[in-house]
Amino acid sequence: MGTSDCAIHLVSLSAVTWGFGLVGRTRMLTEAWLRQGQPTTFVQVPSYRTALQRLATVFRPPDQGPVVRPWPIWPARWWNPAKEGRLRRAIRRRAVDLRRQLDRLLDLSEATAVVISPVWTPWLDSLPFKHVIYDCIDEVAVHVPRPRLVQLYEKWEDELVQRAAGAVVTAEALGEALRRRRTDLSIATIRNGVDVERFEAGARSSPRPADVPAKGRPIVGFVGALYEWIDWKLIGDVARALPDYDFVFVGPHDGRGLADMLTGVENATFLGARPYDRVPAYVQAFDVCWVPFDQSRVSRAANPVKIYEYLALGKPVVSTPVADTDSFEGLVRVGRDLDEIGEHLRAALAEGDERVAERVHFARANSWEARAADYVSFVASLAG
Repeated sequence: MGTSDCAIHLVSLSAVTWGFGLVGRTRMLTEAWLRQGQPTTFVQVPSYRTALQRLATVFRPPDQGPVVRPWPIWPARWWNPAKEGRLRRAIRRRAVDLRRQLDRLLDLSEATAVVISPVWTPWLDSLPFKHVIYDCIDEVAVHVPRPRLVQLYEKWEDELVQRAAGAVVTAEALGEALRRRRTDLSIATIRNGVDVERFEAGARSSPRPADVPAKGRPIVGFVGALYEWIDWKLIGDVARALPDYDFVFVGPHDGRGLADMLTGVENATFLGARPYDRVPAYVQAFDVCWVPFDQSRVSRAANPVKIYEYLALGKPVVSTPVADTDSFEGLVRVGRDLDEIGEHLRAALAEGDERVAERVHFARANSWEARAADYVSFVASLAG
């Protein structure tokens, strides 16, 4: 069993794999903790992708840092909420193996679990962590793989909130919702961040992507997941209203609304997913960056990592309402409909380079290094 001079060992029970294309909060915090000498372990979400990766390590040594890959149970499409007891028993059997893996690395009784998704709640019964922290970064609906499992995930989130020694939220709205459910829960707001140096280096070292339109027109761009929280109607309306702009979207999509949106809209280009190390080059090619979320509860509680990444390259940002927009210190223009978004896009383009230095300064002040240090301080306060 591994040992460390540090009193705290953080074990992130993640919602994705280490190599997930949309590199986000959990991996960025893990990398920052490693740079700071903070003992940490990244546990991938139980999935068949995770299982295949684990099998691959039998034939070659793992090359991805402090990553643990648990065996999954059966796919979520076969889960039956009415037979939760059977599901929990299956999870408990898998958790025994996960505990063995973790026991080889650390002392669970002295470790703190950072739980990103309620899917881990049943696993915690077999994992005797000293403390459990709920890293609440989205509304629970974001984690639900199938609509029929919504109530089950909500139940597991309730259990997680009651079990937790504390919670970290990325938005005040998320914290307020947790306080209504448990008034004595210690909560810290630790928003998302960005590695400015990585983004700047990526932008400098990469040529302009050849698949970004080169028509000499202003480019409005988005990089991220094109999932159910994207406002497809607004995208179509804005693109049609601004035919002299090119709209470029980079990221995986689930196909919902995409076909209808593309009909007759020649100035909108959907490029699909791109490797994360290419993202800075795409952002660098944009004149204005856009966050076209819908105005659902999920979106209004979001603290998008992409906004910090846009600002890291000094780009002007226009967004629909997301959580705590005041925290961006006036550097993000917020519009709710076609007219407001169009006005903000034109104003952002006309602004030129006036506020580039201010945006980059903000991004540097909101680094993953700072977020990681704040996180450790919060966990230490609970342990004390």
